[in-house]
Amino acid sequence: MTFFVTESMNPQITTQFLGWDAPLLPRAVESLKTKFASANQFDLSGLICVLPTSQSSYRFETLLKEAAANADLRLSLPRILTLGRLPEQLYSPRAKLAIDFEQTLAWSQVLAATNPETLKPLVPTLPTSDEADTWMELAATIRGLHEDLASNQLSFADVAAATEAENDQRRWTLLATLFESYLKRLASAGLADPHHERRYALANNACKTDSTIVMIGTSDLSHLQIAMLRAMQGEIIAMVAAPENEASRFDDLGCIETNRWADYRLPIEDDQLIPAGDIADQATTVAEVIAEFAQQYPVDEVTIGVTDESQVGPIEFEMRSCGVDTFRNLGWSIDRTAIGRLLNLTASYLKTRSWQSLATLVRHADVHDWICKQDPDAAKSWLTQLDQLLANHFPIQLANPLPEEAKKNYPTAIQVAKRIEKWMAPLQGANRTLGQWCGAISQWLTTLYSEQLDSEEVDPEELADESLPLFAFEASSVSKDHALEDSGPQDRTAMALHSVRGLLTRFAEVNAELDLEIDGASAMQMIANRVGDLRVVDAMKPDDIEILGWLDLALDDAQALVVLGLNHPFVPTAVTNDAFLPGTLRTQLRMADNDRRFARDVYNMQLLLSTRQSVRFIVGRNSADGTPTPPSRLLAAASDEDVARRIRLLLEKSRPRVVVQHGWDTANVESSLPIPKLPPSTGTCPVKAMSVTAFHDYLACPYRFYLRHVLKLKPLDDMSAELAANQFGDLIHGALETFGDSDDRDEADADKIEKILLHHLHRYASLRYGDSASTAVALQIRQAERRLRKVAIEQAKRISEGWVIKESEASVDDKRDGACIEVDGFKMGLRGRLDRIDYHPDSGRWAILDYKTHGHKPEKKHLKKTDEGFKWIDLQLPLYRMMIPYLGIEANPTEVQLGYFNISDKDEETKINIAEFDEPLMDQARQLILDCVRRIRDEDFAPSTDPIQYDDYDMIMQTGVMSVAGGMDDSE
Repeated sequence: MTFFVTESMNPQITTQFLGWDAPLLPRAVESLKTKFASANQFDLSGLICVLPTSQSSYRFETLLKEAAANADLRLSLPRILTLGRLPEQLYSPRAKLAIDFEQTLAWSQVLAATNPETLKPLVPTLPTSDEADTWMELAATIRGLHEDLASNQLSFADVAAATEAENDQRRWTLLATLFESYLKRLASAGLADPHHERRYALANNACKTDSTIVMIGTSDLSHLQIAMLRAMQGEIIAMVAAPENEASRFDDLGCIETNRWADYRLPIEDDQLIPAGDIADQATTVAEVIAEFAQQYPVDEVTIGVTDESQVGPIEFEMRSCGVDTFRNLGWSIDRTAIGRLLNLTASYLKTRSWQSLATLVRHADVHDWICKQDPDAAKSWLTQLDQLLANHFPIQLANPLPEEAKKNYPTAIQVAKRIEKWMAPLQGANRTLGQWCGAISQWLTTLYSEQLDSEEVDPEELADESLPLFAFEASSVSKDHALEDSGPQDRTAMALHSVRGLLTRFAEVNAELDLEIDGASAMQMIANRVGDLRVVDAMKPDDIEILGWLDLALDDAQALVVLGLNHPFVPTAVTNDAFLPGTLRTQLRMADNDRRFARDVYNMQLLLSTRQSVRFIVGRNSADGTPTPPSRLLAAASDEDVARRIRLLLEKSRPRVVVQHGWDTANVESSLPIPKLPPSTGTCPVKAMSVTAFHDYLACPYRFYLRHVLKLKPLDDMSAELAANQFGDLIHGALETFGDSDDRDEADADKIEKILLHHLHRYASLRYGDSASTAVALQIRQAERRLRKVAIEQAKRISEGWVIKESEASVDDKRDGACIEVDGFKMGLRGRLDRIDYHPDSGRWAILDYKTHGHKPEKKHLKKTDEGFKWIDLQLPLYRMMIPYLGIEANPTEVQLGYFNISDKDEETKINIAEFDEPLMDQARQLILDCVRRIRDEDFAPSTDPIQYDDYDMIMQTGVMSVAGGMDDSE
């Protein structure tokens, strides 16, 4: 193997071009072996090897060990670093470097101590003095801005000098002044800013090291890193993945020359591009490509690439359905683990102390289990009680008194709330320092996770340098080959817990001069926010296919690769949408901009194409959140003819639908989500009695009827902040029912009726919702008031016509009254409650009325017009007629009026509407009722194919679920 070496203008820098016809890392190992292996030694201890990512660092170390073992050499490993950790190897800081959290604290204190008027050029609206977390957020933004500028060898003062707009000059001049205060604040705490120290070392010729630095595939160094390396007194070897004839596209450190890649044409073949639809279709396409690769490559020679982390989940799901396991190299952000969710939910609870935040917190699996262990006898009922309390009474703050009815009905839920309050007590109270809160939070976590914790203390040094982007924490930073073999959610929780406790230990030891006093809720939120920077990674099993991010793919050495998401805005990503540093200003300052990012990704794409035997790129039409995703600009790195042809291919070509099979698993695994089967027939009708609404449910869908009335599965929504339609109806019904049972029901004066109705309304609302229900509920009560004012007018009119309320909420019961419907000798019990029965003494007429909080007439709600005539879709009023013999009404049922008392949001629709059903229609309804009973007796519960407008069982029935079984056809 021949390597090409060129001499730099700097005699200390040697540039090695290792070609791009094969992966770089194995060739880099071979080059080092050629140079440093002698006798039985492979001594690299005098080297610092720098790689662009954590994944490439890990892979490089693995290849070194394999090369030494294969040649029977004794290996002395070099120091292996990622780019972010290189600068601190090149100089000695004058003081202890502040970690990024300490930097943020210092910025926050400087900002908070500055006159608000002075800060106006920075942000239009400043946080209040007690909003510590908001000050921290602003401070973190400025810290990131300083870091971005420093990496490009710029300062706030440099930007102020370069800008011309008066407002911009004021902003950047202010930041330059604040920066001096920030440095003084750190110095008073005995700390130094790492970015300032790097520039100081560079300016004072203090960059040096005794080690030889080997730069491997580091094609995108920052300006500051380049400057420090060039100023360094020591040997540098730059290993570049490119042939020598492409040397002009790189500098002597192996960094890309942006302008030399602008017109580069990538050697993409049309058959390497695969069009796909939404994210589900894209994941299916990945499985199809993997099935193709399985015929030629072993599993460890195949890699899946993603350009956005949101793509990982759908890929994992699709691959599992095909019987293929994957390894998520990106790991899981800790805020997506049980520990991270717990911290976020707890922060929300401490800030709001609302019933809603409590209901969310106790649904955390570990909190739920802890509560059940505290009171095993209540384990089956407390969560249902809590949901019912929220769904029926809409309480807001835990501190507010609950209505008496809630206290009576849901004592277990209230007891759970008290238990949670006691558990949270250590996190509440007077302000303390963040360090003190970190200790309290660590102890609080112990109460929940005592079984997962061992006696070993967490060493904060195990955590990666916080000033760097954190790649992953694998069982507290152990290498992948030592990670847990059978890891899963529980092991992930243990790893996350270990990392979080390490972070808490580190923050508990934050510099005392910079620590701040805050409340427990703010401390918890700060910790929860910081946890998002940490990751945990499960163990990789031998048959896993690795899923890598875009920046890891260029140095991956698998032979087959499929990349999902060759789309804008994922690749190249934009770097110019910063409010402080827009694209024009970045270009003016010669900072890394979109052109640089495009050049970097063109080069990376070239490596993907040239270093592998097989590669496929999936170009989807929509991202995971459904937004359109045009093809990547990388596809424009070609001739105009090629670009036009590829766009047509991606827009017009459709993939055939295929059945995914592969060579790594002989089973053809298919996934489906069938509607659950009902229990087998016992020969006995499972329904003994039916209500009026039950008949309506059976007509709509027999299967859903079974779920609701036999299995008693009913939806319960504890998230709503307002009354559902049925609850709003109950509110009005409650007032009218109480009125109908009172001595005032014969009142004829509309004004008096109105006062009585409103009195009953507020009494009903107070009993159920108390005085502290949500604002939405209060508004709905006002809406009910308005409707009842119109009802009062109609009721007075009804009285003037000679009608009286004979009975309110009359009931029919099969057990008490023997009410039933008989079919072929089979008796189905009949139950019902009738809102109101009116009587006209002068004429002897009767009327059965049902209160409805809408304006539709009975005919519209009961009948649907079809080509064959009218079809019954509701049987309420015909069933009321069948109940008449059990109501003590001494009249021919055919002569009893049936109708609605409509209480609409429109005044003109609020009135009594008597149904006009002729006898043939009523006889048709009777036959349908008998048919329903007959079918239920025969256990006919087949699901209906008709759509259900308001479906409470859509998740069980899978209504509205899109099929993802195949590819994309022309109609998509």
